[in-house]
Amino acid sequence: MLSLVIALFLQAVNVQGVQSRVDGQVVRGTRAGPIPVANQWVVLHRLVADRSKSGPIDSMRTDAKGRYSFRYAGVSDSATIFFATTSHGGIVYPTSPFRSTRVSGDDATLTVFDTTSGKVALTLGGRHLIVGASQPNGTRPIAEVLDLQNDSTVTVIARDSVTPIYAIRIPENATNFRADGSPVFAGGAVTRTGSTVGLFAPVSPGLRQFAFTYDLPAKAFPLTIPTQSPTGVFEILVEDPKAEVRAPRLREVAPQSLEGRTFRRFLAQDLAPKTEVRVNLPRFAIADRQRIYLIVALTLLGLMVLALLFAVRRTRVARVAPVVPAAVPVLRSQTLARAIVELDDSFDTVTTTGDAREEYESRRAALKAQLSDALAAERSTT
Repeated sequence: MLSLVIALFLQAVNVQGVQSRVDGQVVRGTRAGPIPVANQWVVLHRLVADRSKSGPIDSMRTDAKGRYSFRYAGVSDSATIFFATTSHGGIVYPTSPFRSTRVSGDDATLTVFDTTSGKVALTLGGRHLIVGASQPNGTRPIAEVLDLQNDSTVTVIARDSVTPIYAIRIPENATNFRADGSPVFAGGAVTRTGSTVGLFAPVSPGLRQFAFTYDLPAKAFPLTIPTQSPTGVFEILVEDPKAEVRAPRLREVAPQSLEGRTFRRFLAQDLAPKTEVRVNLPRFAIADRQRIYLIVALTLLGLMVLALLFAVRRTRVARVAPVVPAAVPVLRSQTLARAIVELDDSFDTVTTTGDAREEYESRRAALKAQLSDALAAERSTT
């Protein structure tokens, strides 16, 4: 009888999919090194295109050494993604999406941090400015990506609803500001007040990126952008072949081509505060609105992956000096997985209309597509 029950169980597993397993640990990052966190809830998630089949599928508490283990029915298709999360101090920390049926070690380790609303020095590792071609109405689409580095051992949270964790200035005549398409932070985490863009989302140790877009009128050029703090890399991509870009220690590198369009690429490194970066462009329309936004969006996604990989390499080199051993870089796939979890949670806790549901489904689909692209990029580097 027992053998029959086992056979039926194995048959059911084969019908559902492959048998998968993850063995991991939850640790708290400190200057002295990682410390196991006992009795911590860990949740296993499944993510598929059909939201009704997505969500938590199992949970457990860690043992005295912070260890957890899940056995679950996986699937062989690449469209289904599994990952684990834990919450510490009100912040959700995800693993990287699982890439195999047996996951352990670093891929299954969840590193959490204590939180603070006090002053923590956040450094700007990179600022990336993308300038599209002139639109028929004379304005130009602008995209910005900021590489924010937290070299402490605590997750920084906003002190209140009006004081951002980090702020940066943009031109006062910028219009059509948008940050709700950021693949890293949920909507409302990046806001604009006048000429100031503020970040309110928690910033955990390691590298975090946030992005936003806006339009500038022709009269905004020549555009002068002063650096507010030391900037490791200032990168400018301009679609116009006649663009003039000036900054200290600036060099032009190989252009970047996307969808048949070419962006000239300029790099300036280790800029001091109040250094001016100047961009001058001719004032005439050469492309239609929709294609410009498509190119800028594609460039933005590619740039964020490249910038993150570059920052990971720099962070690994920096670890030679064991100042902050727990400040590990965050993979883009992890931040996207976190964004999806937070989006689902926020949708479930409010009363939504038909328009809100449509916007939610559209944003969730976009995040999942970006997560798939990020996983593909990360696999290609391993």
